[in-house]
Amino acid sequence: MTDDESVAAELSRRVRANVAELLAEFSDLAGSSDLDTSGQISTFTQRLADFVTRFGSMRRTRVAAHVLHGYQSVTEQALENLAHACAALELFHAAALVHDDIIDESDTRRHHPTLHTGWSVAEQRNGDSSPPARLGLAAGLLGGDVLLVLCARAMGRVEEPVRDRMTEVFQDVQLRTVVGEFQDVLLERRRASADRGAITSMAVNKTAWYTVIAPMRLAALCAGADDDVMPLFDTAGSAYGEAFQLLDDLNGLLADSTTTGKNPLDDMNTGKATLLHHLVRDHATADELAVLRQVYGHGRCTGPDLARYRGIVRAHGDRVIGELQTLLGRARSRLRDAGFSDRTIDHVEHELIPHDRLPVLFTERFLPWQKVSTRR
Repeated sequence: MTDDESVAAELSRRVRANVAELLAEFSDLAGSSDLDTSGQISTFTQRLADFVTRFGSMRRTRVAAHVLHGYQSVTEQALENLAHACAALELFHAAALVHDDIIDESDTRRHHPTLHTGWSVAEQRNGDSSPPARLGLAAGLLGGDVLLVLCARAMGRVEEPVRDRMTEVFQDVQLRTVVGEFQDVLLERRRASADRGAITSMAVNKTAWYTVIAPMRLAALCAGADDDVMPLFDTAGSAYGEAFQLLDDLNGLLADSTTTGKNPLDDMNTGKATLLHHLVRDHATADELAVLRQVYGHGRCTGPDLARYRGIVRAHGDRVIGELQTLLGRARSRLRDAGFSDRTIDHVEHELIPHDRLPVLFTERFLPWQKVSTRR
């Protein structure tokens, strides 16, 4: 394998196989005759496997593949070890989604039921008189726990001499993500009044570390990279993480909800402290601030409120685009310092920042986006 895409495809294939094997091991254990007396455990294991498969984007795996290829270290041992580590990352991603849906009390994710919903029929069929949500809550919490155990099992299959260092990186990432999730909950209490520092810290801990920094670090360890490049990955990954979150907020507001799977009124109703809202609010005119106070965070947002808010965001489009350019420039600079070519950086960036998803209004005004998104 000599090109980025071949390496990414091969690593993704191995990771999917590893994830499937781990889920099958749990299914076999849970489905043994002395454990599954009601048949509901088999439903639980199948729904859990379906959830992991449905939301497995392989974004993290493909980032790791491009970094490994960038080091020109695509050996069989490196691929095998990285495939186990990336399987752990993909399972951890799924666990984070399961628990996040419970925290957010979300019934659907991208138009599909969340793991903790849809259990009331099963409860009634088995004569359970407890509240319908009880089994669902247990399924969600325990399902996430299962995935966390499988993460540890996946990391245990990484071979020495890199296993200990990779496991330490992975565990640090898990802990940072937990902190980031709790920061997100705390920010909901402060709502739109949160400052840039708090919003950035949450986004980096909750998303950037396990989505961007971890794949880079794990691939670098498999490639035998020096320790002094690791801080460069941290800075680049943090910038990409902020850009990813800003773009996600932007698409959630402006793009078609049938594409994003998100209701644009949700963040408005809760007054969520997003980087997008912070940028707009900090540079809004007095009249715009008055509108923002009327339409954002009062819990009863309507279609006309959404239209007014979208109008203000579009009016500040150049500033939002400028912020995205700054973040991407910072990330690219650090990856160049780490020794990567522009081609490798383009591949990494395309996995993290899906340029084809940028709202049309902004794409037309940000020509570098078009250039990157059509390079393939």
